[in-house]
Amino acid sequence: MDDFELARTSQFTIYNCQLAIRSGGFVVDRLGTVGIVGVGLIGATIGLALRQRAVAGQVVGVDIDAQAIAAAREIGALDAGGADLDALRPADLVVVAVPPDDVVSTAVQAAAVMKRGSILTDVASTKAEIVRALDERLAGRVRYIGGHPMAGSEGRGARMADPALLSGRPFLLTPTDRTDPAAVSTMTEVAEQLGMLPVLLSPDDHDDLVAQVSHLPYLMAVAAVGAATDRAIGIGGPAFGGLGRIARGPVELWVQICRSNRAAIRRALGQFRRELDRLERAMEGEEPLEILLQRSRRRAPVDGVPLDKPPRKSVT
Repeated sequence: MDDFELARTSQFTIYNCQLAIRSGGFVVDRLGTVGIVGVGLIGATIGLALRQRAVAGQVVGVDIDAQAIAAAREIGALDAGGADLDALRPADLVVVAVPPDDVVSTAVQAAAVMKRGSILTDVASTKAEIVRALDERLAGRVRYIGGHPMAGSEGRGARMADPALLSGRPFLLTPTDRTDPAAVSTMTEVAEQLGMLPVLLSPDDHDDLVAQVSHLPYLMAVAAVGAATDRAIGIGGPAFGGLGRIARGPVELWVQICRSNRAAIRRALGQFRRELDRLERAMEGEEPLEILLQRSRRRAPVDGVPLDKPPRKSVT
């Protein structure tokens, strides 16, 4: 897998994570036990990838839904599972994969039974509020680092899990000045072993950037479906169908995401509104439409790589 080249911008820094691990003296061997709390789509996908890539000796799942545990075991995402958090006691790493509103309380309960000094991360798509709360509440108990794999699908539940969803995708990590460096190094290497590209961001930068490329597109899809008449929806082609798949995302989850990241999403909506205004002016002949369209075409990503930038190169 290609490493990230060292790249800096005013908003965030992407590190060559393998180089950082070697220079810091942290080299992650195979983990013993990894616990996953919440074995829905993402939790089960991570479990499958951990087992298929032999990243962990054992993967245990915890979920209050017995059917979710059964499904995750059936597809091979777990070695064992149940509803009792005590299953996390031997874990070297615990991944909390529950809806945003439940992350803090679930993480605190999980940390209470974990080995002191073990690592805990989460996969919520908002970070600032969660990281602030857990940095304070987990200090001295476990080594916490916020995480967010930029992966998913319109599917739900363990039976839709697929390790291919992770391949080549960014795994966003949000350390703070209170984060143990060993937790950063371990999660960086785990991300790479899962076939993902680790990216380090501050929690606030994470929320600002993810609002633009994840939360805003969902709301754009919602608006596009809402603006179309019933007759238009009936003749929609593949492009509109793609918007429809996005708009059919789980409402309860998206309400939680939008509430948690309200300020950043409002900024992203403002940026989008300004772009719509430019397009409207172009349609009226006040701006050159072709220039606007070509600009967006150049910047549009293909498989995560912008058209006007070369693919990431390996750093040796």
